[in-house]
Amino acid sequence: MAKKKKKKVNSNKKVAKATTPVEKVEKEEIQEEVTENEQTTETKNEEIVENVASKKDKKSKKLSKENSKITKKAEKKDSKNKKHWFKDFKAELKKVIWPNKKELTSNTTVVLVVVIVVSVIVFLLDLVFEGLTSFEVKQLEKIKNSTEIVNEVNETIENGVSEGNTSDEDNNETSDEGVDLNAETDNAE
Repeated sequence: MAKKKKKKVNSNKKVAKATTPVEKVEKEEIQEEVTENEQTTETKNEEIVENVASKKDKKSKKLSKENSKITKKAEKKDSKNKKHWFKDFKAELKKVIWPNKKELTSNTTVVLVVVIVVSVIVFLLDLVFEGLTSFEVKQLEKIKNSTEIVNEVNETIENGVSEGNTSDEDNNETSDEGVDLNAETDNAE
């Protein structure tokens, strides 16, 4: 707005040069009014800018106050939550039924007896399984030894049979048909 009025003032100055002294005075008065109006509008504009700036400052101050309030509230909530948690913790501990000395000793003895009984059972089972495995190992060794003995007997029998064949050749048995029986057995072998 101020720029438009300045253009009018400049155009009035051009016209004032070409007019009479009375008109000059009137035009000067008009120019003075225009300049006054310009100054008032400038001051108004400045005031408006200041108002807007002050409103922005106020808003930013309000926002910063609100932010600080929010952070304070959050801090209070955190501290309240911590305090609340401890209060709840204490309340829960008050609800616990604590055993007296007699109950505590009886429960402890029960636990120890059960542990001892279970350990004895596990020990006995370990002994039983160890005995079974050693028995199985002994049986397997017996079977292995018996198979070795059987193999040795078979070898001696085979060796004895082959030695027996050589001694039988001296006997030379003949059948009714005149065929040597030992020769057939030698061929079959």
